[in-house]
Amino acid sequence: IHVTYVGHHDLFRNVTISNTNRTANLGSVELGTDNILLDAAVVTAKAAEIVVRGDTVEYNADSYKVTESAILEDLLKKMPGIEIDSEGKITVNGREIKKIMVDGEEFFSTDPKVASKNLPAKMVEKLQVLERRTDMAQMTGFDDGEEETIINLMVKPGMKEGLFGNAFVGYGTKDRYEGNAMVNYMKDKNQYTVLGGFNNTNNAGFSDLASSMFGSGGGGGRRMFFGGRSGITTSGNAGFNFSQQFTNKLKLGGNLRYGNTDNNTLSKTHTQNILSSGNTLEDENNSSNNYSQNFNMDLRLEWTPDTLTRIIFNPEGSVYNNRRTELSDFLTTTETLEDSINYGDSRYNSTGDGKNLSARLDVSRTLGKKGRILSVQLRGGMSDSENEGTNLSNTFYNGTKPDDLIDQRFVNTNDSKNWRGYVSYVEPLGNNNAIQFAYQYRQNISGSDKDTRVKDESGNYTVLDEQYSKRLENNFTNQEIEFNFQSVRQKYDYTIGFSVQPSSSQSKTFIGDNKISDFTRDVVNYAPMAQFNYRWTRQHNLRLRYFGNTDQPSVTQLSPVVDVSNPLNITYGNPDLKPSFEHRLNLRYQNFNPEKNRSMGFFGDIRYLTNDIVSSTMTDRETGRRETTYENVTGNWNANGRMMMNIPLKNIRFSVFSMSFASYNHANGFSNLEKNLSRRLNLGETLGLNYRSDLIDFGIRGNISYNKVKNSLEGQQDQEFLNYGGNANTTLYLPWDMSIESDINYSTNSGYSDGFTQDEWLWNASIQKQLFKQKNGTIRLKIYDILQQR
Repeated sequence: IHVTYVGHHDLFRNVTISNTNRTANLGSVELGTDNILLDAAVVTAKAAEIVVRGDTVEYNADSYKVTESAILEDLLKKMPGIEIDSEGKITVNGREIKKIMVDGEEFFSTDPKVASKNLPAKMVEKLQVLERRTDMAQMTGFDDGEEETIINLMVKPGMKEGLFGNAFVGYGTKDRYEGNAMVNYMKDKNQYTVLGGFNNTNNAGFSDLASSMFGSGGGGGRRMFFGGRSGITTSGNAGFNFSQQFTNKLKLGGNLRYGNTDNNTLSKTHTQNILSSGNTLEDENNSSNNYSQNFNMDLRLEWTPDTLTRIIFNPEGSVYNNRRTELSDFLTTTETLEDSINYGDSRYNSTGDGKNLSARLDVSRTLGKKGRILSVQLRGGMSDSENEGTNLSNTFYNGTKPDDLIDQRFVNTNDSKNWRGYVSYVEPLGNNNAIQFAYQYRQNISGSDKDTRVKDESGNYTVLDEQYSKRLENNFTNQEIEFNFQSVRQKYDYTIGFSVQPSSSQSKTFIGDNKISDFTRDVVNYAPMAQFNYRWTRQHNLRLRYFGNTDQPSVTQLSPVVDVSNPLNITYGNPDLKPSFEHRLNLRYQNFNPEKNRSMGFFGDIRYLTNDIVSSTMTDRETGRRETTYENVTGNWNANGRMMMNIPLKNIRFSVFSMSFASYNHANGFSNLEKNLSRRLNLGETLGLNYRSDLIDFGIRGNISYNKVKNSLEGQQDQEFLNYGGNANTTLYLPWDMSIESDINYSTNSGYSDGFTQDEWLWNASIQKQLFKQKNGTIRLKIYDILQQR
């Protein structure tokens, strides 16, 4: 026996083992101290910033240094391939993030903004980006093409147990203020989060608030819709999220959310209408106020009564109300500005409320033989809303056309009920193959009623305005019969399948009490699919996927009812429309070199459509009025690709990343009843360099994009746009737990109309100091737009 221990002499001892005595007692073993004791050896190496593991791209959070008080959004902005726009929407390699999870558990359901704007960055050990299959696809083992790209946050071990949180409050010039607080409690596999906030800095906090800010309009007039971070928004929010593991078999999670927003927006728009008979220009000024309240509930129960059965129950609900006021004025002229075509103004007021309720039950059972699986899904939901208000609109024409003067009160109601039943049976064929048979039936019954009244002789809104009133009723049923084959090997797997989808749509349209349209359309759709995955290693993989899908025209696109609610934009449907069919091929290639810590990914997508449904617009140059309907065209297609590379340099403090993208769109359409082929090319590149040390964290990136549009129709102008800019962000770490941050952005463009070309610098900077022994407090002074160019 040879015994060794660092800093001591080796010991050798002979031990005899026989058939009759197979154990030996060595007693106490004492090692003598070596005369030469080795000092502690420290080996340093740069951890990989990005690692690819199968379908998952994993970022090492410690590779992207942020301040102690940073939130998750600050960390995401430093990671290559991750982009966050002005609305707070997160995309990774061009794919929108629909959900952020914490240690594999859902966090505020499908609202990633709650996590990005509230969770502290310091809690994150690793950040994983992956494509998550639906619950039913996980149960059956067959992809259904409905994967969602999500982010999963792996929490640092020291923060997996106990209570932690953050809170901040700030006040600035122009009476800007912001406050937020969040408390998390984690123990074992259980998580609890309470948060709340208020501000007037355009941070709604919850993504779904914007959707309830505006009710559906009615009557006539020129109205524009605004949301997100446009204008100035004052908001407040509160929420509770939990995940409770009762036993190894039973888990319950969910969240409650409340929010309110009050948005004021001033806007100016300029539109150029390119016509073969002569171009026109439209200018509009708009002022609006939108107030909304929203309450949401989402629960998820997972029960595994035994090793063969899995049950998931997911109810959801929301209620909301809103109030909107809008004023606008507009002017349409010839391109030479010599003649006015029309001008006018409008005033719009409305209030509304609504609710949405839904529930989904998934059940899966393995039947005896391994891989033989029976799965069932039941889903149902209902929604209704009501919006009422007044609309005043005056449109004046400089010609023989009579003026349009509108004074209306309207009540709009919408309701919908739907349900879906789905059953799947999977039969294994040997150890590596399986087949799936599936059947689905779904029904949606919906209605929309627009009741518009004008004033009587007494000045009361009692007279039905038949021109602006209509009621739609639709009953849509769809069946799907599906067959799929799957084969799984060590290095690769593939799936091929085919489905038949018979559907029926019955629609009735009323104006006042008169039924003017009643039609039924029966369609049988066919949809093939194929998928192939190849794995050289866990860090090096390829996926190819093709699927075909039929898209039914909407009721609005089919209905021949003329919508004259906007006197300058009249729309009506085309009952002769055929369903469109989409062929789609996408590619994903990922490679990570662990020896050099280099990562590369490519994502591509190609779409080709037959009987694509496109709008066809006819513009009357004399009045500026547009009439829009819908037509089928074949031959529309588009392709896009995006490639990302992250390359650490030999000096471990430096790294370079590159993001390249290209897209091409080949679109047939109509302008003044003439067919036009529009071809759009878009090319872009983002290149960045990062430097990190204990004293300074510095990053610089530049971006450029080029757009070119060519039209086949004579008189349709070709266009070229060039946008480019850059960003430099620096964090300087000072003694006494202080730091200085600077963020400079530059953007410019060319090819746009006069007055809309931007050349802008935006510089924000701050100085902060950490407080207390645990450095769990921060005081900060921040200056926005130092150069005052925005």
